[in-house]
Amino acid sequence: MVSPRPLRLRAQVAKAEPLTVASHLPIAKVLVDTGVFHLDSPYDYEIPEQFSHLDLIGRRVQVEFGHALHEGIVIERVSLSQGTRGLKQINKILSPHCVLPTQMFALINAVAQRWASSPYDVIRSAIPPRVASVDKEAFEAEAHIEITTSTTQIPKVLKSSSIRSYWMLPPSQPVCRLLAELALERSRFGQVLVVVPDERSLSELLTHLQEVYPGMVARLDGHHNRSDRYRDYLRMVKGVARIGVGLRGSIFTPLLNNATVVVSEDTSEHYYENRSPGWNVRDVALLRAQISHLNVIFTGFTPSLEVGRLIDSGWLSLVASSKKMNVLAVDANFGELLPSKIFSVVRKGLKSGPVLFLVPRKGYGNAVLCRKCKNVSICECGGRLAKNSKTAAPECVLCLRVYEPWKCTYCQSEEIHVAARGIDRFSEEIGRAFANCPIVNSTADHLVDDVTGAPALILATHGAQPNVKGGYSAVILLEGIRFFGHTHMRSQESARELFFASASLVSEGGQIAVVIDPSHPIVGALTRWNSAPMIRKELKEREELQLPPFYRFVIIESSTREATLIKNGFVAAVQDGRLPSSTKVIGPHAASTDSSRLSLAVAVGEADQLISFVHELQRRRNISRKNLLVLRVDPYSLS
Repeated sequence: MVSPRPLRLRAQVAKAEPLTVASHLPIAKVLVDTGVFHLDSPYDYEIPEQFSHLDLIGRRVQVEFGHALHEGIVIERVSLSQGTRGLKQINKILSPHCVLPTQMFALINAVAQRWASSPYDVIRSAIPPRVASVDKEAFEAEAHIEITTSTTQIPKVLKSSSIRSYWMLPPSQPVCRLLAELALERSRFGQVLVVVPDERSLSELLTHLQEVYPGMVARLDGHHNRSDRYRDYLRMVKGVARIGVGLRGSIFTPLLNNATVVVSEDTSEHYYENRSPGWNVRDVALLRAQISHLNVIFTGFTPSLEVGRLIDSGWLSLVASSKKMNVLAVDANFGELLPSKIFSVVRKGLKSGPVLFLVPRKGYGNAVLCRKCKNVSICECGGRLAKNSKTAAPECVLCLRVYEPWKCTYCQSEEIHVAARGIDRFSEEIGRAFANCPIVNSTADHLVDDVTGAPALILATHGAQPNVKGGYSAVILLEGIRFFGHTHMRSQESARELFFASASLVSEGGQIAVVIDPSHPIVGALTRWNSAPMIRKELKEREELQLPPFYRFVIIESSTREATLIKNGFVAAVQDGRLPSSTKVIGPHAASTDSSRLSLAVAVGEADQLISFVHELQRRRNISRKNLLVLRVDPYSLS
């Protein structure tokens, strides 16, 4: 039996006597981390005289809110308070450093309004956690190092002092080296922030930059250890670091005047914040460019539809890298993995170096069928069966139950037909076709970063393509139509970027082969190295269908019992003129057993009114102690 813990009396804490108030600008407006959604306005606090000489704006402070101590950030000092009651005083200065410069306040508020959230929710994404030991360090600006490295690969237009552009990258050039050269060139004008989608790209880019610019580059990402992350953030704030490189959250890093923000591959799903408020890097970068007049450059092989629309409107200029590419397109009319015409491309490529095969799926067989009756094999839990290798027994993808021995539940046959081939099955079949040739598989589970230039068959899934010095002698894009056949809204966009990114790995003079119908528009786009016709066609279709980027969507998830009531409220608001007439209310649809999803769509030009309405709805629900709705404004996928 566990003995009970001894009772202890609660300590009585005497309230401290108020200190003398500052004589000059004695009132601080503090944005307090209250944790309450509707309490998101700045609050007035008195500044004690002992803190009066400090530059408090942008610093972390500790204040009393209610009956507890909370962290806050000072956003302004004024001479008079608008409140009538006695004010509390700032309790403590938590950090000697400004972590949120004045020019960032407008961005924080704009992001909060754009995604119907509170400013402090945005601040948590923007500012790394404080580390007391780092706060004690001194940050002195070092002498600026003159760049002597040649940046001949950078188009002349990107060397202008003021710019808003999309740079379509050329083929057969290492992407991270191009980004490093662009960052070095832009650093001649001011600070540079480069945002990349994944840690692999981040590591490669840092390696290139630190070779040329040692000590002047900051790493800004959550994978960095906590102290180094906070230290590098402060180095950027104080101008000690000239170039910052980071992942999604680094887009909020404060920058000095005439700075440049570079966003690589804006089509990436990794740029969408999963937690509330669900902002994305592309739109935050565009807000920064409008509010702070920063230079902004998007780079990639093919832009997102949102960026494509801005290019068409003239807000962004297009820096093209058109080039004639050697592309062969062959359709698999009989379901074969490699049509006969591609064999000669592979054989020719193997004479001079490695050949890359892009495959759509990992694993061995992602669907198990009965060879006799062709019925799909399904587990008792409802999940499909898959095979992890040639000799493995079928296994459920959901509950992981292994079926050994396996037997068809319809005809009792024990003969298995593997459909939806994965990379391991591809490797097996391609290996038989090109015997005695080394094979390397690269997937997210077993990532190969680099391969040598020796002849080999390199099979890779999306995002796992290894780098090779000088490029691949040939690039084969297998089962091309499967990449364009996904149901989510951005499948065409992501497939375009993937095809161009993979094809760009080919060497100068190498050949690209695509297993797809030769009439598919991606074939012509790759041949001309220009995706503009495909993007314009899709933009026209989206405009006619009233879909993004011409319409803004707000996805609301609530309990099923109140979903219909919420829908009726929005319908009434449209009818009463409180919401724009272009607003469409779609649903509700079941999202899970006890929740439903409602979609609101409105023309982009009228979206602010809808989002403000939803924001106010959240505030009122919070005031009345109802659960907050789960909101997503312009999510990556609408499904």
